[in-house]
Amino acid sequence: MQLSLRTILVLLGILFSLNLSSQSQKSFEFQTIDSLLQAQNYALAKTKVSKLLTIQNDDSLSAKVHLYLGKIELLTGNIDTALAEYFKAKAHQNYLSLQDKVNLFSGVGVIYSKSQNFEDAIINFEEALNYAETDLDRLKILVNLGSVSMEADKGQQVSKIYNEALAITRKLEEYGVEAIIYTNLSNYYLKERNWKKAEESAKKSLHLRDSLKMPVSVITLNNLGYAQVNSGNIENGIKNYNKALKDANLQEKIQLLYNLRSANIAAGDYQTALRYYDQYDSVKDIAASKNYEQKIADIRTAYETVEKEKKIALLEAENKIRKRELIWIIIAGLVLLLALGIGGYFRMKHIKIRQKLEQSHLRSKFLRLQLNPHFLFNALQQVQFYIYKNERETSMQYLDNFGKLIRSVLEHSDSDFIKLSEEIAMLHNYLSLQENAIATDFSFLIKCDAAISAEEIRIPAMLLQPFVENAVIHGAKGRPNNPKVEVLFKTTEAKHKISVEIIDNGLGIQQKQRNIQHDKLHRSMGQDILKKRMQELNTINQIKIDLEISNATKDEKYPGTRVKLIIPFVDV
Repeated sequence: MQLSLRTILVLLGILFSLNLSSQSQKSFEFQTIDSLLQAQNYALAKTKVSKLLTIQNDDSLSAKVHLYLGKIELLTGNIDTALAEYFKAKAHQNYLSLQDKVNLFSGVGVIYSKSQNFEDAIINFEEALNYAETDLDRLKILVNLGSVSMEADKGQQVSKIYNEALAITRKLEEYGVEAIIYTNLSNYYLKERNWKKAEESAKKSLHLRDSLKMPVSVITLNNLGYAQVNSGNIENGIKNYNKALKDANLQEKIQLLYNLRSANIAAGDYQTALRYYDQYDSVKDIAASKNYEQKIADIRTAYETVEKEKKIALLEAENKIRKRELIWIIIAGLVLLLALGIGGYFRMKHIKIRQKLEQSHLRSKFLRLQLNPHFLFNALQQVQFYIYKNERETSMQYLDNFGKLIRSVLEHSDSDFIKLSEEIAMLHNYLSLQENAIATDFSFLIKCDAAISAEEIRIPAMLLQPFVENAVIHGAKGRPNNPKVEVLFKTTEAKHKISVEIIDNGLGIQQKQRNIQHDKLHRSMGQDILKKRMQELNTINQIKIDLEISNATKDEKYPGTRVKLIIPFVDV
């Protein structure tokens, strides 16, 4: 597997989108602003740019100001605001110089690439290329264009773009950029499964880096090792993996250890493979722990910040009220004091409502953190089962699949909404892991109406999994033969709502209630958390979820259970 180049590409994109050396005669004010940007004093630069509009508000100056504001917002990570400013500049692009147009369309291309909207990113980088007059500008744009074209699987264009970029790097003697391009090419050839060209590109990149005394590239070494292992040169592939491991960060180590495990399996050295898998598992746990701790720290910081802001707001409100009371007592007496009382009442009511909404948002985050550990506990019971039976290969495969599921859960643990397609994939992964855990003849079905665009709508994250888990544990697991769970996504007559039915063929509602005292160990704590979370969703986003639970059939012994939810969705 390949290490992601996304971080490098984004950094290159931001760097290349900012042209700090003027190609045309600039006013003294913009020269000063360029110097501030180069010194990374973004706050002062933004203040000076904004003041220019108050001096003279014509279309020419407005286009230039919004272009610079877009640069500043992009550099400070405010993507949405940056895009809005660039669009304002684009409305008056006829007043911009060719160099400014290069910066404008390059900046928009970078924003779209960071948002993974690769098609629009390609359009804007190609537009920037039309205005580029210098080889240096063309090189910057081509590097970005090649990167997003590779992400968008534009295979025929990638090699052509990078070959043109390579010709410019040699002309300008930009050998450091040439090394980066060869690394990108190696990644592209890996995606195309062209192991020979991937190996050649990676070696060229490493040779250039070595001659320039550049730092070791973990990504390039990983790509070289991956190409060598897949082309049969396993021994050298393992050597390059180990060389990369010395300088790898935590996330890179996870991928390299996994690759080392796979390479040793391919070489038939299962003992070494198991050792690397143990290291992989350990490092992954450390990364997950740090990620979890960071999320808790972020929530705690947010909570403390909210508390401080509330105290400051209350102090400011109190000071204003005291000043007004003094003035109104002196000027108007009782009439104005009455007006002050009414104004103070409504202000305090507004503050209390805002505080409740902020606290509700924080509670929603805590509830999701409660739900995820509970899900992990239930799933890890199956890992214990395989280890107990001493089924090594099965347990390793299960852990591999389980790791993918946990990674997906953690990635969406702080999201309010998730694409329906991603939710379906998580449910499919979870039920696949349950196939051997429940019974050998356990089966499941996930079906989505063709009229539903699963990639284009989002629903509340981690909403359905507790119901599906309940259907498995309390429904299908209680049936001695042919246990089954179905998850059906259907359209509804209501606009922006879908119907989700979760059906099992187990004991049904009444029998479950009789046996509830004998099933305490498996009673889902997630259901209580889920009810609270549904209340929070309604409070924060005004999302009302209808829930209906009934027997699925009229069968007396195994009527099964049907859980039906009507869920509002939002467009992507």
